[in-house]
Amino acid sequence: MIRRSVKMVTGVLLLLLGIIITPMPIPLGIILIILGLSMLVSTIPRVRTFLQFLRRRYRVFSHKLNSIKHRLPAFARQLIEDTDPDQP
Repeated sequence: MIRRSVKMVTGVLLLLLGIIITPMPIPLGIILIILGLSMLVSTIPRVRTFLQFLRRRYRVFSHKLNSIKHRLPAFARQLIEDTDPDQP
């Protein structure tokens, strides 16, 4: 229970921090957003459902994510696989 709440709070903080620093010239904000989302997807089922809905709605973006996932680190690859709308 405590581990889940710590993971959820950390995920939200990483997501918010990533959104705040995304306009900076270094792409650190995007990495923080992906880290935060990967923590939230594994903790909150509604986040996974929402990301699947977005990927279903924007199919071109979803296909591009699937095409580059083999080049990404393991945590980002897992996020893409967990939210893939074509997977059961």
